[in-house]
Amino acid sequence: MARVGYRVRQFGRLLWPQPLTAVERQEVEAILSQRQLLLFAEFAPSDQRHSYRVLQTLLAAGEVEPSLLVAALLHDIGKICHPVYVWDRVLIVLGEAFLPRQVAAWGGGEAVGWKRPFVIRAQHPAWGADLVQAAGATPLTVRLIARHQDKLPANPTSHEDKLLARLQWADDQN
Repeated sequence: MARVGYRVRQFGRLLWPQPLTAVERQEVEAILSQRQLLLFAEFAPSDQRHSYRVLQTLLAAGEVEPSLLVAALLHDIGKICHPVYVWDRVLIVLGEAFLPRQVAAWGGGEAVGWKRPFVIRAQHPAWGADLVQAAGATPLTVRLIARHQDKLPANPTSHEDKLLARLQWADDQN
């Protein structure tokens, strides 16, 4: 039941996004480079707000690793390659809930036709990694973004996997 409430709140945030305030924008500007800020500016207001919430969740948990904080703000940037509409998101959530194996299979290929939302869902991490690499992000940030939807072992041991687990945790909260 808690998951249903989360999805209802998430849907409301999509329909009525709150743009970042001037103070929040300053916080983002303190973390991202000029080239990365140009990417961030291409996000829809709802995606900016989501990324900012992920950042705030990590900061509140004491995270300070610069590559992780940049990844928090830009982990979904690959979605700017193909707009993701509200109903696309609804379709993805329903598909993942009821047809997870098919959703995974539908994620290959081109982002066209009825499979479009599933392709965006599956491929936006790789697209985002390419974008942030071109914008001068650190190799660690690039890898965190590329892998932000990967399944991790229950107890990650490498530094990168521990950071990735934190990013996924914060993303799941928001």
